[in-house]
Amino acid sequence: MIIPELGSIRAFVILVDINRFAKMVKECQESLIAQFTRDVLSGAISAIEKENGEVIGFMGDAILGMLPDPDATACACFGIAKDLNSQCEYLSETQKEIPESWTYAPGGPSLKISVEYGTLDISTIQSKFLGTQKLLIGDAINYAARISHAGSGNRCLIGPMAVKEGISNYQVEGPFFIRGKRGEGNYEYYRLPLGDFWIEGRKKRKGLTYWP
Repeated sequence: MIIPELGSIRAFVILVDINRFAKMVKECQESLIAQFTRDVLSGAISAIEKENGEVIGFMGDAILGMLPDPDATACACFGIAKDLNSQCEYLSETQKEIPESWTYAPGGPSLKISVEYGTLDISTIQSKFLGTQKLLIGDAINYAARISHAGSGNRCLIGPMAVKEGISNYQVEGPFFIRGKRGEGNYEYYRLPLGDFWIEGRKKRKGLTYWP
């Protein structure tokens, strides 16, 4: 997809994040964590780019991407789950030194995917180390970050605007709700089932509705 130098663009935003990463960092050997993160997230990057999307940001254990349409977005989500399944098999066979406590989902690490649709405002930002980078800001990114905290384990959560723009064609489940920060109210989200590619997470908190 083509991202303009300046101005704005309407797109599907996708956030892919490794679950319980802070605890992994605390418990790991320093020489392993960066490589481990690269191994787990590489497939997500490939899945997004395969569907004509772009990865527009790296945030430690997470990547931020954008995709042009609902079909490309759904296909990227399925691709990410499928690759994680393969990656878990690879890690279990080749990285015996990874502590057992890193295994938060059966067979290996787990991911949370969150998606929303909206307008992104575009500018540039610069640093000596990174050079000139595109800066994309919009409510869809914030919304995806908020709903990513719902549930636990492997899950793919979809915001209401993304559902209205066509993800509903993929038989999403919901709506469900998660409480926002003070003064924000609740955030509505839906779940995109990803078949047998991974085991769906479950979580319930008092006063909040998650999938059963």
